Amino acid sequence: MPHHRRLWLPAGLSLTLVGWGANQFASLLAMYRQEYGFSELAVTGMLGIYVAGLVPALLLGGPFSDAAGRKPVALGGIALSVVASAAMLFGTLSPVPLFAGRLLAGIATGMAMAATTSWIKELSQAPWEGHAQIGAGARRASLFSAGGFWLGPVAAGLLANWAPAPATLPYLLHMALCVPMGLVALRLPETRARGERLGLRARLISSSGGHPRFRRVVAPAAPWAFASGTIGFALVPALLTNLGEARLLYTTAAAALTLGAGVLIQPLARRLDDPGSARAVLTALATTAAGLVLALLTGLVLDPRLGLLASLVLGAGYGLMLVSGLLETQRLAPPAELGALTGYYYTLTYLGFLAPTVVALFAQWFPMLSLVGAALLLCLASGAGVARNSRRHLPGAARPA
Repeated sequence: MPHHRRLWLPAGLSLTLVGWGANQFASLLAMYRQEYGFSELAVTGMLGIYVAGLVPALLLGGPFSDAAGRKPVALGGIALSVVASAAMLFGTLSPVPLFAGRLLAGIATGMAMAATTSWIKELSQAPWEGHAQIGAGARRASLFSAGGFWLGPVAAGLLANWAPAPATLPYLLHMALCVPMGLVALRLPETRARGERLGLRARLISSSGGHPRFRRVVAPAAPWAFASGTIGFALVPALLTNLGEARLLYTTAAAALTLGAGVLIQPLARRLDDPGSARAVLTALATTAAGLVLALLTGLVLDPRLGLLASLVLGAGYGLMLVSGLLETQRLAPPAELGALTGYYYTLTYLGFLAPTVVALFAQWFPMLSLVGAALLLCLASGAGVARNSRRHLPGAARPA
C-alpha cells in the first residue's frame, strides 16, 4: 500500500459528516421553540435523548470494531446518520420524529466515534502511512469530529435563517453529502487483520478501563468536554432573556463560536500534551472554569457580547479537553483494546451532553444562575482531583497515536 495515499482522509470526512448530523439540531433549538411551540424542557430533552442512543453504541461499538473490524461499524454509523436526518424531516408534524431522529443520531455518532476514530488512528500509522508524527491519529480524529460538530450547526443555522424550508433543507443537505461520502469510504481498507480479532465477548471488557490513571485523570475530566460545549451553545443563549426575535440568529452565532473555537484550539492541545503529566487536561478544565465564570456574568448583566465571549471560551475548553483526554486514553490502550477504551472515553465525554437538560430540569425549582454556579464548583472539584493525580499512574511507555 503506497504511503503517500492519505487513506485517513475519507475516513475522517465520514466522521465529520456524522458529527454534522449529530449537532445540526443545535442551531434549530430556537426555531422549534418559537415557530412550533416546543417547551424548553422538550427541546433540551431532544438533546438529552441523543445520549441515550450514543452511550450503548459507544460501549458496544468499540469492542465490536475490535472484534469484527473498523470498517463495518464505521459504515454503519454514516448510514444510520442518514436515517436519523430522514426521520427529523417530519419534525414539523410532531415532536416524535425529532425524538426518534435524535436517538438514531446518537447511535450513529456512538458507532462512528468508537470505530471511525480508531480507524483514522490506524490509517495514520504503518503500514498505511509511513511518516505520520506521533499523535497524528488522535489529532486528526479530534479535528474531523470537532469540524463536523461545528459545520453542522453553522450550516443548519444559516439555512434556517436565510433559506426556504428551514425545518427540512438542513436535513436534506446533510443526507445529500453523506451518501457519496459513504460510497467513498466503502473502498477504504480494513485495518484490523483477521488474525488480530477475537470474539466480541472477549472484547467487551477492556482491562485498560480499570487503569488507575484512566479512573483518576481521564474519567473525572472527560464529561467536561461536551458539558463545556453544550453549555456554550445551548445554555448561554438561554441566560439572555432580552434577545427577542434575534434569538435564532444569536443561537447560531453562539454555536458557531463555541464549536469553531473547539476546532481551532486543538493544535494547542497537542502542544500542551505531556506524557509525564496531565498538563493539557488541567488547562482544559481551567479554560472551562473561566468560561463558566463568564456565563455567570452574562446572566447577571444580560450582555449579549459577553455571552458570545463566554461561548468562545467554553468552546476552547471543549476542544482542549476532547484532544487531551483522547491522547491520555490512547497512551493507556493496547492495540487489541483501542476501540473499547476509546468507546469508554467518549461515553464519559458525552455524559456532559446532558448538562443543558439537567439545568433545564432543575431550573423549575432553582434559579438558573445558581445552577451555573454549581457547575463551576463541580468543574473546580474535578480539576482538584486531576491535579492530585497529574503525575501518578503513568503508563510504562507512551504509544504512538
